[in-house]
Amino acid sequence: MPTLEDVLVSELEKLRDNYEICGIIDRARSVYPLGSDTKVLSTIFELISRPAVYAAAQTFGYKIVEPTMQNHYPDFTLLYHCKDDNKIAVDVKTTYRRNGNHTFSYTLGGYTSFIRTDNEHKNIVFPFNEYVRHLVIGFVYDRTTSKKADIIHKYTVEQLTDIPLPVKNVEFFVQDKWRISSDRAGSGNTTNIGSINGTIDDFRLGNGPFQSEEEFLEYWRSYRRTAKARTNFSNIDGFRRFKQRQA
Repeated sequence: MPTLEDVLVSELEKLRDNYEICGIIDRARSVYPLGSDTKVLSTIFELISRPAVYAAAQTFGYKIVEPTMQNHYPDFTLLYHCKDDNKIAVDVKTTYRRNGNHTFSYTLGGYTSFIRTDNEHKNIVFPFNEYVRHLVIGFVYDRTTSKKADIIHKYTVEQLTDIPLPVKNVEFFVQDKWRISSDRAGSGNTTNIGSINGTIDDFRLGNGPFQSEEEFLEYWRSYRRTAKARTNFSNIDGFRRFKQRQA
């Protein structure tokens, strides 16, 4: 029997023609072209993913709960009923390739938030300890236009093929979050978990440094906010040595 990941991949492949997004349409049949603003495109890829997630959930008899507030994790919760302690989180991540490089990375959520407090409701749809899996649908693409939309600000539906596409070479993967997490924080000074920096194959194969989800959680639950505070460990090798000393 196919796995949930298999069905998600199959359903996302069926939607491949939908990746040629070009604009937003109103009821007067006017089409407003998209630029390559990453926040806008992230929202659109989440919307494109939605039918695939619902179709996969139906295959396995899951119901779906989506957040009612912005910035709540995850994008989709798969469950049999609200008191189910075997919920599955599905989160959609998007990024673009830089300077023709085939490697890329994401941020995978905070490491000082709900992953440290199992019963916490803040910024998560259900308490963290009610989820047994955390899947990521990841998209990567090439940008073809600037952040500003095309100089022509409005098209008709009949002009769809004239509208420049904001992205090309779209690829995706479905993988467990712990398998694509790195042992480094994400970009900037934020307390975000960083993903591996790899190719699409690295993400599809889950070539991260952690041996299990238990190790991933223990590592990031103990990871300190600043480099100065990371006296016990700052990477996975140091963490394993630290654990050996404690044994």
